Amino acid sequence: MAGQDNLRVAREIMRIWSAHDLDGYAKLLDEKYVAESDTIPAPMQGRAGAREFMKIYVTAFPDLRLDTEQMLASEDFVVTRWRATGTHGGPLMGVAPTNRKVVTHGCTVSQYRNGRPAHDWIYWDTGNLLRQLGVFPSP
Repeated sequence: MAGQDNLRVAREIMRIWSAHDLDGYAKLLDEKYVAESDTIPAPMQGRAGAREFMKIYVTAFPDLRLDTEQMLASEDFVVTRWRATGTHGGPLMGVAPTNRKVVTHGCTVSQYRNGRPAHDWIYWDTGNLLRQLGVFPSP
């Protein structure tokens, strides 16, 4: 049953990200939460770190929306394949706002502890995003 409970929490997290609810996001996480992604220089730690992580993206994309494409659960892990859409209205990874609409895809592997996400590994197509923003040349 833990897998189904974890899926319910993962769905709620996707809803919360699209609602840009920083406090709601932090409340769902384990106190010792860690997020790792190639888009940040070091892992984000704890609930405060998670709030800052979300703030980076909702500032960069004020209309950010995450849509679930697939979720899989196995014991204490949930894998979420997602699609992100938004308009680049704030700085991101050193790139000034371009006001371009973008679509990118990613996958988050979440480890749960006592029904709460404790560790996320976030992989997404940053190259495609940077091409859409005009930073990388088109293929």
